[in-house]
Amino acid sequence: MAWNNVRDIAKPKHRRVFDIAIGIPAYNRCSELSELLGSIYAQTVLPREITICEDNSPEREAIRKVAADWGGHFAPEGCIVNYQENDANLGFDGNFRKVISASHARWVMVMGNDDLMLDICIETTERYLLEHPGISIVSRSFLRFSTDITEPLGISRLSEVDCVFRKDDSSAKMIFRTCGFIPGLVFDRTWADANATNLYDGTLYYQIYLASIAFCESGIGYIAKPIVAGRSGNPPMFGVAASEQKLHIPGSYSPKGRANMWASVLRISREIGNRYSIDLYTEMKSELEVRQSFHIFEMYAGADREVSAELRRELIALDLFSHPMPRLLYALNRVFGRRANAFYVLLRKIIQRD
Repeated sequence: MAWNNVRDIAKPKHRRVFDIAIGIPAYNRCSELSELLGSIYAQTVLPREITICEDNSPEREAIRKVAADWGGHFAPEGCIVNYQENDANLGFDGNFRKVISASHARWVMVMGNDDLMLDICIETTERYLLEHPGISIVSRSFLRFSTDITEPLGISRLSEVDCVFRKDDSSAKMIFRTCGFIPGLVFDRTWADANATNLYDGTLYYQIYLASIAFCESGIGYIAKPIVAGRSGNPPMFGVAASEQKLHIPGSYSPKGRANMWASVLRISREIGNRYSIDLYTEMKSELEVRQSFHIFEMYAGADREVSAELRRELIALDLFSHPMPRLLYALNRVFGRRANAFYVLLRKIIQRD
């Protein structure tokens, strides 16, 4: 489906606007940003606002033009494109925080600038929020795709029905499972602003900080229907901001950078758990060492042996290499290299049942 040209979009009739902002932290990828805006324009219900915070990227001028062009289409529909440019690069966490605070709607749905909305995304979200008052964060099921959204790679779903994951009846593992992936996460803007902090800038997991608080308070809402699509394969662009430069290299995930991300998750779990007198750390550590180690080693299948060895050393330093799962996956990569990908296809089906 062509979502980068308004002429290709069949606009639903009699649309209304819901009091939600779509927050887009933008750094390069102006073409994908235009596709995202097209997928928003195709919605049955429009957001009140689209907030784009451009993070001082080389493609700033092109992004500015994309925002202006689409703004002209959204304005007559009652949706304002709130475009802002950062004087200095804030990095992932800082710009994530800003895109929430710079919005004006009751709710903010954060989208990666290369991801897409599925049909009736906003309408489905509105319905969930009306049925679950008091929630501060809402997560969702999502599709993954590479280049063509009509050929999805799979669906990530944690529940067959809409629900809320709370500390009283859910494992702390659900914090990472619901909020480790950004697109489509919805935040109560006032609540998020009240909990804003720069203590975790450079972790690349600011949303885990907010999600940990929500889990300990009102819980994390969950929409079972896939409402967004996350693009796979694009290289990461972290590492430009001062808070990220020492550990992250734009275009790749280094073992040291990935280890720092996981160390940050453990730090957040310990600190927020202590604040609420809840042990979040133990379950989060188990989640990283078992289920999430699968995703990490899958990324490193076929990597240079020294790179794999470095990843192993970093995980040992974090005490995340004691379980049989990371040991098995490390051996799998060492023995089979790129051919290990065939095993990951099978293992993914097993892991997703847990």
